[in-house]
Amino acid sequence: MKNIKKILSWILIIAIVVLIPIFSYARNLPKFTFGSRLLYSGTYGTDVEELQAMLNKAGFDTGTVDGIFGKMTLNGVLDFQRYKNFVPDGIVGPKTYAALETVSWADPIVYSVKPGDNLYFIAKRHGTNVQNIMDANGLNDGDSLYVGQKILIPHPPVEVPQQLNNATNYQELKNNIQVLISQYPGKYGVYFIDLNTGQTFEINGYDSFIAASTYKVPLNFYLYTLITDGKIDPNMKVQYTQADYEGGAGSIQADPVGSYYTIRELSRRSIEESDNIASNMIMRVVGRDNYIKFMESLGANVIPYNSNVTSPRDMSMYMENLLNYVKAHPDTAGELMYYLKNTIYNDRIS
Repeated sequence: MKNIKKILSWILIIAIVVLIPIFSYARNLPKFTFGSRLLYSGTYGTDVEELQAMLNKAGFDTGTVDGIFGKMTLNGVLDFQRYKNFVPDGIVGPKTYAALETVSWADPIVYSVKPGDNLYFIAKRHGTNVQNIMDANGLNDGDSLYVGQKILIPHPPVEVPQQLNNATNYQELKNNIQVLISQYPGKYGVYFIDLNTGQTFEINGYDSFIAASTYKVPLNFYLYTLITDGKIDPNMKVQYTQADYEGGAGSIQADPVGSYYTIRELSRRSIEESDNIASNMIMRVVGRDNYIKFMESLGANVIPYNSNVTSPRDMSMYMENLLNYVKAHPDTAGELMYYLKNTIYNDRIS
């Protein structure tokens, strides 16, 4: 009996020794730049915290955002890798990092119906409502789901906190935004321009961030400068090849490889649907090197030479330049502005 008590006391001591470092990690995470190392079960740090926040926002549940790569985080990574048709090894390496760069929180989640599912529980689990799911999938009352069915789950609308509406000047607005974002994990960037006065403020505005689908704005901006200059015919047809394929947002993925689309149609889908394949086809036509030079010519500070990155300041600069370009060339670039005003994701920038 004494031996059993002694063994139990040692187990308790070992458990305390193991748990104390874990709690310590959660309070004071070591800092790592996202993408700078392999992430897998047992790793911890600010990059794991960023991974968890990113996957959760994209609809891949990692549980609590605590910066510790545990079982729930592993399941989220595995689900994401299966969604991308990767070999699901649970290790976040170069290929998974690259795929994460294309994830946009604005894009609806593609959900596979599981045994016992119904629309009510699916909606509750993802923070939306039944009607939103029905509208996104063209479902009617009484339609039944079947196991394995793929449905789109739109994200819940973003609500603007009241304190942001109560600001009386830009410094107060900036302070309110800083208070708001301090309540959430991850790193946030803001760059604000008053187009009437030119007044600006920023929060991490010049820092590098994963661009996700926002790169499609300068890409299509560049495309329309070529259309305006007569270098590209918007009615020119481009063939969809296997190399253009990319899952995620957009409807072209449902069409057969070999289909043809006009440049104008590709731009519309790239902007209105955030279509990844359409964007890849546009990039193929204009040339990535030329696209990079275009961003440099506008004065961008964060250039996506090797990875899909940008900064809040650069994105604001692209939009300001685009607005001025549309005013100067409404007959051509006005078409692009129409697409930007009619995106299917109406409660956020996609």
